[in-house]
Amino acid sequence: LVLEVINSKKSMIAYETKQELRIGMNVRVNHSKLVGKQLRVEKVNRTKASLKVLSGGFGSYTVPLSMIEIVK
Repeated sequence: LVLEVINSKKSMIAYETKQELRIGMNVRVNHSKLVGKQLRVEKVNRTKASLKVLSGGFGSYTVPLSMIEIVK
């Protein structure tokens, strides 16, 4: 029961993020490996998004939508 509540909350956060997310937007990721890095959305898939690092390094990452925070 607890696991179902956690999973449904995660999926709701992912759904809300996906509705706002657009290609070219600047975002942050809630993860220790990418802390303090600015990223840009390259592609939005069904459950994940491809992000390119803008500052503090180079490369790209595929990140779950529930971990993405939009920078306003």
